[in-house]
Amino acid sequence: MKISVNPAKRSVALNVPRKIYGDDAVRIAAHVFSNRAEVYHRAGKAAHELTLVARHRGADAASLEALGGEFLNELLNQEYRSVTARFNRKIADIIAAQALLSARGAETPALPAQDSPEFEAEVQKLLAAAGDEIARTMPKKLSPQGPLYPPEPRAR
Repeated sequence: MKISVNPAKRSVALNVPRKIYGDDAVRIAAHVFSNRAEVYHRAGKAAHELTLVARHRGADAASLEALGGEFLNELLNQEYRSVTARFNRKIADIIAAQALLSARGAETPALPAQDSPEFEAEVQKLLAAAGDEIARTMPKKLSPQGPLYPPEPRAR
């Protein structure tokens, strides 16, 4: 991903691949950044073409580049949340359904004993489905996002 900075217009131009980042992740990341920058989006065939215009008037090239990097981090965060939500969707639905049935009071769903063959078979089936979902939805290659923490200050 290339970040192009234009200090005169207080803008940062980004192109991010559509096969890695979904439309929802771009929309949510833009909303999160709405107080820091105006985000303009154009969807191309292979990439999201994004332009961020900083709301802060005194933005220099370094701060604009940092703004673009922070937006990319937020975009990655939102895509990861989306993948995690899809991954956990089935189990969340089961938990919600069981909670609703239990709230009725009259019915208690029968659970197999934890050491029974039926329970083990169901666990193996869920684990296999989870592994397939991870392999299907995770990006094959993630771009480097830089260090997680600020660099350590040097001793003088």
